[in-house]
Amino acid sequence: MPQDENFWNPYRWVTISHKPVEYDDLSYGHTMSGLSGRIWCELEALTPFIVGDGQGMFVKHRHNSRPYIPGTSLKGAIRSLAEVVGNLDIVARTFGYLDGGNVFAGLIRFRDAEITEELLPPNQWSKYEVAVGQPKPSHTAFYPGNNQRKFYHHHPGATQLRAPHAGITQTNPVQPAPPGTRFNFTVNFENLRSSELNLLLYCLMLEEQVTVTLSPAALGLDEAQKPVILKGPMRHKMGGAKPHGAGSVRIRITRMELRTDAMARYRGNDSIEIYKAKALTNELKIRTASFRSRTDQTMKELRTMLIYSLNDPRQPIHYPTYEWFRNGSNVGRQLKPTI
Repeated sequence: MPQDENFWNPYRWVTISHKPVEYDDLSYGHTMSGLSGRIWCELEALTPFIVGDGQGMFVKHRHNSRPYIPGTSLKGAIRSLAEVVGNLDIVARTFGYLDGGNVFAGLIRFRDAEITEELLPPNQWSKYEVAVGQPKPSHTAFYPGNNQRKFYHHHPGATQLRAPHAGITQTNPVQPAPPGTRFNFTVNFENLRSSELNLLLYCLMLEEQVTVTLSPAALGLDEAQKPVILKGPMRHKMGGAKPHGAGSVRIRITRMELRTDAMARYRGNDSIEIYKAKALTNELKIRTASFRSRTDQTMKELRTMLIYSLNDPRQPIHYPTYEWFRNGSNVGRQLKPTI
């Protein structure tokens, strides 16, 4: 990732738009305006995946010891993505905010994701030791500046976590769910404008086919060499142990119920539009079209980081050795460009 190095640091940076934020009025639940409804989603682990309990284990329900993903974790991951794709105002209006004594709960509710498919019982999931710690902001080769957001590289096809470098003594145990584990969750929303619902849908489903061009400079190649073109889907990266290969997941929307007139139920003529199968595919395609057509720098870099392609040449992905960080000459090293 730093220039003249052959390793790829686990994360890169996506540029945030510099456009001024246009602030608008909040929409509160009691106004019963806008769009309301529910979205059903399935999350599938593509690599080892863990939402930890602080002890290296997947968080589990107290009453039945079943692994689950807290709705707050899902909301945080999708919110972070929405802040990059949208802007801070639209995210504050929909996901809520806390600013001192000013609190707004938001208009979107994520339910916990319940496990629905296990390839192995949780007590048989593999255990790994992973290195703790990460680069400090003083290493400019890893923290380039403001107006950028950190995204972790996928480790496409990884079935195990990457072991720490030899000599690393500060490690923690983790026991992630194996690839193929599936969870189901729902998202409830109320009083959303059409543009706000569209942003939520895009950040949940992303894109199934993107084309990314990696320049020779981004790959650390000689300028005379040709760019590398990748094609594939965008996938989310969330949870713990992301630097070591964990956290690549696919989220698929399986059903959506939409109420365009929230007051209609009180007039006795409530009407809910139900989208599934082909009708759902068509509705999602229409609602996310404006995002899929964007070609600005933010979206280009976002696609570059979230593309999940088995022939991605950005390998190997790992932090450098402890000695690399201790070498003072490496402070101030320049980054390869993202694209």
